[in-house]
Amino acid sequence: MSAEPNPAGRSWRVDVMTASGIAVLIAVMLAMVMHHPVAGQTEAAAIVDSIARQATANRLVHGTLAAAMTVMTSIMLGFAMRLDLARPHVLLGAVSSALALVLICLAVLLDGFVAPALAMRCMTIDQECAVQTLALLKYGGLQIEFMTRVGLFALAGATALWAGDLVLRRDSARIAGALGLLSATTQFGILLLGDERLNPHSLALIVAAQAIWYASVAAVIVLRQGPYAAVRHG
Repeated sequence: MSAEPNPAGRSWRVDVMTASGIAVLIAVMLAMVMHHPVAGQTEAAAIVDSIARQATANRLVHGTLAAAMTVMTSIMLGFAMRLDLARPHVLLGAVSSALALVLICLAVLLDGFVAPALAMRCMTIDQECAVQTLALLKYGGLQIEFMTRVGLFALAGATALWAGDLVLRRDSARIAGALGLLSATTQFGILLLGDERLNPHSLALIVAAQAIWYASVAAVIVLRQGPYAAVRHG
């Protein structure tokens, strides 16, 4: 006789793999943000030269961030499906999360790929090229700033909406919800009350706050709480 499939065991393995994936993605995003290349010079030629020389690192960091955020957003949309996308606040959180992915990936494309490409074209040309390129980079920097900031606002909003749903539940998922609301509040605080321009330090704090929420969701998944309690087999 053939062995009967074990849906409960298979589901548990999938949940563990999902939670493990969240943990890996958290580590990757934190590592990439902390190793974000910075051009510390002040003269146009030096700034352009620094960006050009860090082109490979820029592509690696930003490309990895975009990939990690895409996978994390997919996992979180799966989480939203468990919360029930038919409910307005859950759907709004899903739309906000998708909007955040689009905006932040556009910012990543400009910062990690377009800016270094412009700088590399100027390495062997005169000072005038560096001045003109720097003007383009500053204009691009404004686009990057606003797309990143709006994307992070959208991401924090999605966190608040989904975490608020968990807080209203009657099991241990409420703890994850409370941590999610704390994470969202921290992100909003940094975005509203922090420096006028985002920098690697403020971005690292925001990603760390996001990591608290993501880790909380991973715990909900593994412990079969909140929207995952329905899949418990006994």
